[in-house]
Amino acid sequence: MTADPLATPEPTPAVATASPTASAAHRGAASPVYSDRPHRLLKPGVRAVLNRLVMRVSLEGVENVPHGEPLIFAGNHSSWLDGPLVVIEAPRTVRCLVKSEMYTGIAGRLLRFSGQIPIDRGRPDRDALHTALDELSRGGAIGVFPEGTRGSGEMAAVQHGIAYLAVHGRCRVLPVACLNTAAALPKGARWPRRSVRVRVVYGKPFEVEVPANPRSRRALAAVAEDIRVRLLDHLETARATHGDSTA
Repeated sequence: MTADPLATPEPTPAVATASPTASAAHRGAASPVYSDRPHRLLKPGVRAVLNRLVMRVSLEGVENVPHGEPLIFAGNHSSWLDGPLVVIEAPRTVRCLVKSEMYTGIAGRLLRFSGQIPIDRGRPDRDALHTALDELSRGGAIGVFPEGTRGSGEMAAVQHGIAYLAVHGRCRVLPVACLNTAAALPKGARWPRRSVRVRVVYGKPFEVEVPANPRSRRALAAVAEDIRVRLLDHLETARATHGDSTA
């Protein structure tokens, strides 16, 4: 994610919940519509090759992923593999916010072809956030890694951008735990280790409280902390299921 493009802090109580049935607070649909045909046509084959030949990936909780409503996929981030896994393994089209430095060469062309959204992490990138809100206003799904950058994947802190999207997009958040990805692709490795089994675990989507003033930094910080706690709880529960010790 990026720096907060939000207004002056102002303490306000939360008075509602962000749900797919609520009317969006976003101005709505100013960015070009992305056709998800590449996902519908190509993703099943890519997923089969990835899961059977390149890596060993197991999916859990797929029944928790709703269709036909705006949704934020929110995952922990400890490896370069996390983003591609969220996009490829999801049973619906997901457009992730990806740092703009990645948009070069073949990787950049693939990112644009698959509808991923470039975001400049060095400034408040309103264009990226509004593009994401446009996608949500059309009933689409956005993928974010709210820790902001690849690290330990422990959800020690999350940036406020995910709260901004959830509140202004009036949508639920779906926790995604990507487990063992750092071991499958250690820093410096060029190819995943097939000996490491990677787990992608979907939790149940949850609603967030909508502040009376949705542009208040203080109120959005509280929403972000609530999201962090829920994501961490899902991560710890997913790890405990099979005794995974690392992300």
